[in-house]
Amino acid sequence: MNALRALARVAVLIGAVGSVGLTLYAGRQNPSNLLLVAFAIWVLSPFVLIILLDSASPRWPSLFRPALDGATLAVTLISLVAYTVRILRPPKTQAAFVFVVVPPVCWCLIVGALAGAALSFRKQSRS
Repeated sequence: MNALRALARVAVLIGAVGSVGLTLYAGRQNPSNLLLVAFAIWVLSPFVLIILLDSASPRWPSLFRPALDGATLAVTLISLVAYTVRILRPPKTQAAFVFVVVPPVCWCLIVGALAGAALSFRKQSRS
């Protein structure tokens, strides 16, 4: 296992735990436990997608693994920075906005990274 692969595996765990922890901290004054659980699952979803893709990736061409590892690091960084900024600078309105928007942005980033790898693979296989 190379260094990027090992770093990505650690990052996905740190990102998942950190994102859920920051989400629960941000919603600590919300009286609805169901809403907190729903938000925790929502912010966890990009990391679950990464874990599922990682488990399928041994069967993929070699170009896809670095793309997934890079996306993993980017998703972790984006999520933790966005949620930390939200905690440190709470908005006056639309308090949940960042927690709603970041997961789909991360999904798009993951899909974009894999699509880019697929295009590169396609170009290499034609040459």
